[in-house]
Amino acid sequence: MSSARPFGAHMPPAGTGGFDVEAKAEGSHQQLLWSEDPPLSETTFVIVDLETSGTSPGNAAITEIGAVKVRGGEVLGEFASFVHIDSPLPADIVRLTGITDADLRSAPPISEVFPAFHEFARGAVLVAHNARFDMGFLKAACNSLGYEWDFPAPLCTLVLSRRIVPKSDTRSYRLHDLARLFNAETEPNHRALYDARATVDVLHGLIERVGDCGVETLPDLRRFDNRLSPTTRRKASLADGLPQSPGVYIFRDDTGVPLYVGSSINVRNRARSYFSGGDSRSRMRTMVGLAASVEAVECAHDLEAWVREEQLIDSLQPPFNRRSRAPRRGWWVAPGAKGGSLKVERLPFPSAVGPFRTKNEARECATIYGLENWDGLCDGTRLGELENAIESVTNLASEGKFERAARRRDELAPAVAALAGVHSLGPLARCEEIVLAQRLGNTWTFAVIRYGRLAAAGTLPRGADWSTFVSNLQGSATHIPPGDGPFAGATVPGLRLIARWMDMRPTRIVSVTGRWDEPVLGAQRLLEWAETAKDAAREARRTL
Repeated sequence: MSSARPFGAHMPPAGTGGFDVEAKAEGSHQQLLWSEDPPLSETTFVIVDLETSGTSPGNAAITEIGAVKVRGGEVLGEFASFVHIDSPLPADIVRLTGITDADLRSAPPISEVFPAFHEFARGAVLVAHNARFDMGFLKAACNSLGYEWDFPAPLCTLVLSRRIVPKSDTRSYRLHDLARLFNAETEPNHRALYDARATVDVLHGLIERVGDCGVETLPDLRRFDNRLSPTTRRKASLADGLPQSPGVYIFRDDTGVPLYVGSSINVRNRARSYFSGGDSRSRMRTMVGLAASVEAVECAHDLEAWVREEQLIDSLQPPFNRRSRAPRRGWWVAPGAKGGSLKVERLPFPSAVGPFRTKNEARECATIYGLENWDGLCDGTRLGELENAIESVTNLASEGKFERAARRRDELAPAVAALAGVHSLGPLARCEEIVLAQRLGNTWTFAVIRYGRLAAAGTLPRGADWSTFVSNLQGSATHIPPGDGPFAGATVPGLRLIARWMDMRPTRIVSVTGRWDEPVLGAQRLLEWAETAKDAAREARRTL
C-alpha cells in the first residue's frame, strides 16, 4: 500500500493490527521500521559481574567473569570462567571472594576468556551493578587485546536504583540489599556468576517499578528520574493515543496554548519519554508540569517531520522551544548598489553570503572576503586567498603564536561555513524540482523538493511500480515558485534539513528538473576545518 500526499495536507492515522511475532507481515514491518528503539521486552541484555585482584585496571586484573543473557524476562544463556593471572591474589581478595590461586592456576588467560565473552555478549546491552567498575576492567582488557569496544553504553543498576527506589524502601543501594528488596532467587556472594544472576532480578525489579511511568524503551529507562512528581508521571497516558510513526507532537496547556513542538520517527514513544524524565532540562520539567494535552501531526517520513516541526515552531512560537524560532533571522554580506564596497544587510540579496549570527560577525567576514574576488568567491572558482588565510592559522600556531592563531581561526570559521552553505545549499535551493528516494527496510520513502523546499512526501512498498506513484506524487505536490535571495526564498535551516536527510542514508535521485550542480572546488571541502574550528572555539569558551 502506498502513501503519498502534498506537503501540508492532512493524513489520517494509519491502520493498526496485531500480528504474531512469527507471522508479522509487511504491514507490521512499517511500525517496526519507524520505531526509534525496541521495547524493553525485545531488548537483549547481558548482565555481567567481575571479580578482580584489585580496584584499578592499571594495577589489577580480572580473575572471574560471570554473565547472564536475558530478553523479555527469559534467560537465554550464561557465561562463567575463571581467568589466569600471573601474580598471587591479595589475602583480602581471597577472604572476600573465596577465590584462591589454585582456582586460577589452570584457568585460561584473559586473551582466551575475553574473546569468548565478547562473542557471547555481542549485540547486547551490557548491564552491571556499579558498571563503571566492571566496564573499566573490560575495556582495559579489550584495548590490551586489540579489540574494538563495540557495545552500546552500558546500563548501571546502581545508578538506576538510586533514581527509582526511594531511600525509605532499602537499607542501601548495595547489590545485597537490592537483591533482598526484589526477592532475588540468587543471593549475591562476591562470585561473578552468582552476583550476575542476582543483578538480573534487580534489573527486572527496577523495570517492573517504572512500567506504569511511560518507560517502554531503553532510552526511557536510562532517562527515568523519580524526582518527577507522581502526578507528572501519570500524565504519560496523554500520549496513549498518539501514532507510533513519524510525525510532530505538540504539547498544549489547559487553555490549548502550544507549549512545545518536537518531531520523532515514533511520536508516541518520544512524547511518553517526557513524562519519565526523558528530557533533563529544567525548562522541559516545567513544560511537562504545565502540559494538559499532546496532539500529533502524522508525516510520511522523518524529513517531512523535521520540516513540519520547523514550520510549526516558526508559526506557533511555543515558549519552551528555543531552536528554529526565527529561521530567516540573520545578517548578510553583499556588494553595495554602486559596487564600491561590501555592505551588511538584514535582507539577503541574490548575490549575498550568509546568514551570520551577528552584525559584527558579518562585518568581520566582509573584511575577510573583500570585494575584488566576490564573483569568484560566490561561484567557488577563486578561493585561493581564503585557503591561504586558513594556512596562516597553522603557521601562526607552529610559530607559537597561539592567541593570534586562535583569534584568526575564530574569524575565519564563520566565513568558511557561510560560503560553504552558498556553494552546497544554493544549487539545491535554485533547482526547480528534485525527486529523491531512499530505501528503508521494505519501504521506499520519497521527497519532492522544489526550490529548496519540501513539496510532497510519500512512501511505497518495495517492489511496487515507481513510475505511476512518482507521477502522482509530483502531480499532487505543492506549487512552490522561486523566491528572492541566494536561496530562492528557502530558509537555510530548511535546506540543511534536506541535506541532512540526503546524507543519512543512500539516496537515489529519481528526477531533476532544472540545474542542480555544486562547484567542485567550492568551500564545502573546507567545511570540516570550519566545524573543527568552531568546536575548538566553544571548548575554549567553556574553559575560561
